Amino acid sequence: MDKFTSLCIAFLLPTGLYAAPTELPDELVLSGNNIINVEIEGRPLRLEVRPDAAGAPTINPAIAQQLGFKPGMFGVVIAVGPTKIMANSAVHKINFGGKPEKQRILWATRDVSAIADGTISPASLPYKRVKFELNALSSGQRLYRYALDNFGFLGRVGIGTTITAQDKKMQIVFSLVRDQNMVSAPTGNWLATNYKGVFNGPSTSTIIYYGVERPTRPMALGLPLAIGDLAMTNVAVRVSDYGDGSGIAEQAAAADPAATDYQEIVVVGKKTRDVDLRFTVGRGVLNKCSSLTYDMDKREIRMSCGF
Repeated sequence: MDKFTSLCIAFLLPTGLYAAPTELPDELVLSGNNIINVEIEGRPLRLEVRPDAAGAPTINPAIAQQLGFKPGMFGVVIAVGPTKIMANSAVHKINFGGKPEKQRILWATRDVSAIADGTISPASLPYKRVKFELNALSSGQRLYRYALDNFGFLGRVGIGTTITAQDKKMQIVFSLVRDQNMVSAPTGNWLATNYKGVFNGPSTSTIIYYGVERPTRPMALGLPLAIGDLAMTNVAVRVSDYGDGSGIAEQAAAADPAATDYQEIVVVGKKTRDVDLRFTVGRGVLNKCSSLTYDMDKREIRMSCGF
């Protein structure tokens, strides 16, 4: 081969991450902080993979500004209680180490991740399966299976499964960054009515999304909420977001109405209007599991746990 031919071939070969697209494996295995390396418009970034992340890859606002991103046709307003967060989106190239593809990228006025440049849902990744390694495999574990559902696109609802509770549909999302189970006030009122839920602890300040803190209170369920073969008996209620928790009794009041000096009137079994029922399962439950797998190919969630 002469020098001219060699030089022509050298000019034709691409460089960088796009130079040698590789065929990605069927399964991505994650552990620790569940962070992956990607490129967005050629910029190396680190994204935190979260099952409760938005359906579109979401980057922190400083990254969007550095990349010169301009708002596209679709934007959203994210309400976290009284706090309103504006978010923009546009279609850009993202590369996971294989062939670049175009996806809608979301960015808001607040950071979406404190440990990475952004977040991404398992559903937005180019793998058939995404497996989170949580803890060491122990004896006596069994496999739990759930049908996989997608809850929204530009919103922040995440992916999970749908169950039937008291003839009502309830969306279940698993969180790897939140210790406690969590529901909104309307769902908390519904659980109080249908599963004998009562407050059993004081109000605390909890980070919800985008660093926004809101008051929550722990609630104990007198009747377990079944998520397949799992039984949920405790949940934190966002007491003043999207409604209030005034339909939920205090634990002491449920046993003895004279035992509590009420600051407000609470009613056991208060009727509630139809609400979107959502339940976030926290890391406190998942700490008893060795793995959590999202199988996009078979549309299934699998958990190996020792409950």
